[in-house]
Amino acid sequence: MAASTNKVGKGSEIISAKKQFGISVNPITFAMAHLAIILVVSLVVWNVFADPKQGIWKLYPQPFGAVMFWFILEVVFLAFNGELWPFHRLKQPLAGLVAFVTGAVLAFLTVGILVFGIGSFEPAFNPSGAGWTATGMIVLVGFYFFGILPTNMGHWPWVDLGLKQPWVGIIEFFEGFFLAFLGYLVLIYPSVASWSQSGKVILPLATAVGWFYSVIVSWLTTANALDNWPWSRLGSRAKMALGSLFGNFVIGTGIYFLFLALLRNFLIPIEAQKSLGVAITMWPAQLGVCILFWVLTWATVFDNQPLNTVSKKVVRVVITYGLGLITFLVYTRWFAISVLHEAEISKGFGGDPLTWIDLMILVMLIYAVYFGSYGLIKKNK
Repeated sequence: MAASTNKVGKGSEIISAKKQFGISVNPITFAMAHLAIILVVSLVVWNVFADPKQGIWKLYPQPFGAVMFWFILEVVFLAFNGELWPFHRLKQPLAGLVAFVTGAVLAFLTVGILVFGIGSFEPAFNPSGAGWTATGMIVLVGFYFFGILPTNMGHWPWVDLGLKQPWVGIIEFFEGFFLAFLGYLVLIYPSVASWSQSGKVILPLATAVGWFYSVIVSWLTTANALDNWPWSRLGSRAKMALGSLFGNFVIGTGIYFLFLALLRNFLIPIEAQKSLGVAITMWPAQLGVCILFWVLTWATVFDNQPLNTVSKKVVRVVITYGLGLITFLVYTRWFAISVLHEAEISKGFGGDPLTWIDLMILVMLIYAVYFGSYGLIKKNK
């Protein structure tokens, strides 16, 4: 493969540009059809497994959340670190189906090992305690450290050394595991470990989630909406890779404080803020996931329009962040309570965007990346 940076969301190019059949539609219809599929499939999954009021199996918030988070991380492993090797050799829809089953098995297996295996001797992962939270938080850290390797960092330095798949994916698995393990050990584990003492942490868990998710927002915004700017301006691929790895923490910290200010002053009602208390520091993650849905979907099915110039890239940010803000408002003030039957935090305000929006992101990635938008053919402009 080429040594250029891969965007999260360009999976249809990874698996195959050739489809067996499909309806030929213009780019706008192509994108709208994806949004309809994402919403319908997500609602079906929610009503089967999660809806607190009318779900067939009421597995919300756990273990539904933990399994779903790990399913997303499996997409990162298989589709972006491993570039869907060897599934790309199969024709659709078999390629997507095999990738889907593999990812599902790995997600269930990983959660089972953590909660019922490690949880049997480490109380932090026991389901009777903080086990589901401790398990899900691994994905928070892993999503960044695995995901940045093929995107901002462009598989550096492995493709520069002439390595190809599956070796690039295998090496990045261990590389991402090492980085995620250190990040989890420092940032998350002291808050959930049985031996931890109150106050003896770098950041309270809620703040750690809100801040680190803001780092993820920086990563995916620069990788997708900004075509790896500003890291691409650093010169060599080594500088680009290392600059992005650490630079996202700087930009992400700024995003965290910006989101927190928006939430406190405009987006969360005063009564809800009183109910949340100090947990409001986690809500930059709840706002961030609404924005990331649009950043990822815009890159995947909207062709990342408009293209080329720096000013047009800024327009992408305005569009995706604007749609994310609208999504947050509609979700917390109506959709979560009236449609998904999630609990209110205060009158007319509630829900947990990290669960529902991540479900939509997962459905989008499975259809567009694993299945290569099978059944839809986008007409050339």
